[in-house]
Amino acid sequence: MQDPFDLKGSAFTIPMLSLRESNMEIISARLAKKVGQAPSFFRNAPVVLDFGQLPDPDQVDINKLLDLVRERGFIPVGITNCTEDQQRQAKTMELAVLTTRGNGRLQEEKAEEKQEEILPDENANKPEPAMRTVSAATVITEPIRSGQRIFVEQGDLIVLTSVGSGAEVTAAGNIHVYGALRGRAFAGNTGDTQARIFCQQLEAELVAVAGIYLVNENFPDSLRAQPVHIRLQTERIRITPL
Repeated sequence: MQDPFDLKGSAFTIPMLSLRESNMEIISARLAKKVGQAPSFFRNAPVVLDFGQLPDPDQVDINKLLDLVRERGFIPVGITNCTEDQQRQAKTMELAVLTTRGNGRLQEEKAEEKQEEILPDENANKPEPAMRTVSAATVITEPIRSGQRIFVEQGDLIVLTSVGSGAEVTAAGNIHVYGALRGRAFAGNTGDTQARIFCQQLEAELVAVAGIYLVNENFPDSLRAQPVHIRLQTERIRITPL
């Protein structure tokens, strides 16, 4: 009998709302401004609440914060870098408690408790050199019209024509558009920060790489309708001419 499901790991990119203060009025105003830049992008988007940059995370009212992010269209799925009390609250709220490597509050506490020094095993087998796996690209030869969505789970997406306003293209790797890019483009959607977007005519509504986005209003005026190259640099979207 065939197993009714597969339970396996994944690499979805989930936005993280990293708080620097606990004043809900200020957070609400800033979040409204941010969502207003790209409402369709954030609608029903999952989000993780990060308390790692707060000087005093106990000051956060989690209930109010959850109401706030839900009012803005997000779906909160978990919290991270939280205190033990907040972990207990998350459990009652059916929220996940996520941990991050290296800089998490929980990891720091565990590191202090750990006293035994772990020495490297000289007899351990050396790991095989990492090999880059190249997936075949998906090629679209027809124009992508308003309302259409193209999603490429692996590899690059190549569009030989144009992406119309209201259309959306998403790829795990790079996105190449050999015509006008007028809709929305999401490269590296599984978290690949090296992914890039290339287009012959930049008129996009929004571009994003590994979950970091830039809306049309913030594009450099000198590069509008020009052939450009879009990538991440120091966690910001950079647009340069081709």
